Amino acid sequence: MKNLQKTALPLLGIGLLAGFLNGLLGAGGGITVVIGLRALFRKTPVNGHSFYATAIAIMLPLSVLSVWQYSRGGHLPTASLCELILPAVLGGATGAIFLRRITPHILARIFATAVLISGIVLVI
Repeated sequence: MKNLQKTALPLLGIGLLAGFLNGLLGAGGGITVVIGLRALFRKTPVNGHSFYATAIAIMLPLSVLSVWQYSRGGHLPTASLCELILPAVLGGATGAIFLRRITPHILARIFATAVLISGIVLVI
């Protein structure tokens, strides 16, 4: 119970920031969840895969809400969306299969590389 009280407020903060970023940018919520959970539980023996799985589970309802809001604002390009859905679902399924086979250390490096490349592409 004491441990839950110690983590409740930080978890609320992580969730709030993840939701805010996802709603504002359409991305970044999952990154926030992974980084936040890693920082919060750095001294706890937790399977690193659970951070990524938790981020994915949280992103589903956040993404549905964000899509609804973007659609209401007229910012959802349905033509390209239709072309992206099937490949994205196939890529997601493939990634989920590989998640079980990759060590948490390698997974963290892949994650860091993806974040770094994303940041560089957005800045240049």
